[in-house]
Amino acid sequence: MAIFFVNASYSQGPIDGFFSQKNELSLTASYTSSNYDEFYVGEVKTSPVPAHNEVKQKIYSLYGKYGLTNDFTIIANLPYISAKGEGQPDPFNNSTEREDFQDLSIYAKYRPVSFSLENSNLDIVTALGFTLPLGYEPNGILSIGSGAFSTNLHTGLHYQHSTGLFSSVIAGYSFRGEADDNLNINNGDNFDVPNAVLLLGKIGYASSKFYVEGWADYQSSVEGIAINDPSFAGQFPETEVDYTRLGLTVYVPLVEKLGASAGYSTVIDGKNIAISNNFNIGLTYNVNL
Repeated sequence: MAIFFVNASYSQGPIDGFFSQKNELSLTASYTSSNYDEFYVGEVKTSPVPAHNEVKQKIYSLYGKYGLTNDFTIIANLPYISAKGEGQPDPFNNSTEREDFQDLSIYAKYRPVSFSLENSNLDIVTALGFTLPLGYEPNGILSIGSGAFSTNLHTGLHYQHSTGLFSSVIAGYSFRGEADDNLNINNGDNFDVPNAVLLLGKIGYASSKFYVEGWADYQSSVEGIAINDPSFAGQFPETEVDYTRLGLTVYVPLVEKLGASAGYSTVIDGKNIAISNNFNIGLTYNVNL
């Protein structure tokens, strides 16, 4: 049921511990491919996916960041998502596929303090972000997002050693609003999308010639209902969605101002979420304005 997976599928989240230099602009175009035929219905692993048996997803994303100062970075992300089921039509909207822009996300990331240690730095990271849904249908097995406006707060620590080794821990909380009941499944009342606690951990190596990171991404919804709960009647945006994902990302500069990235991630545990494997590639253009 793609509504729960797609929200985080194109990356491990927009906030990390790195900051752009002043007047540095970075634009990344990426493509993610994902297929899954297993799903956590509640906390029970189920196969195949209800109705659709197997779901194939393609995600095209444009991600940008710009350094207003060395300690203040503006971030924006816009994904276009195509999801297709291989089985029966969605019982709620009679469709076997969904394709549209998902959510426009805009963040401001600020480094209030940086501590100089022996051969290393320890930074405090803070961020405020907003996610705006762009008009897709939020309810159904193949819906590409929750359909809710959200306000997201993040804070954490980033450690960088002079050898290039680094690690980050970022915690967040997502305040999520309501989604429209366009299909009159909830008697016309808007859906209450659950808020969520977010955690991200990274460890890796960064230099001018090579970048690699391993990461773990965790979400725990606050309240919400399970798909296998007797009270569930198709109100997908109100579902409790929990997950733990692991991933690996590699980035290599190609020529001046241009670099390439590749990554893999997988869901290893969760609730009401697809058990997916995701492969992505991207091209990044860097320029000082």
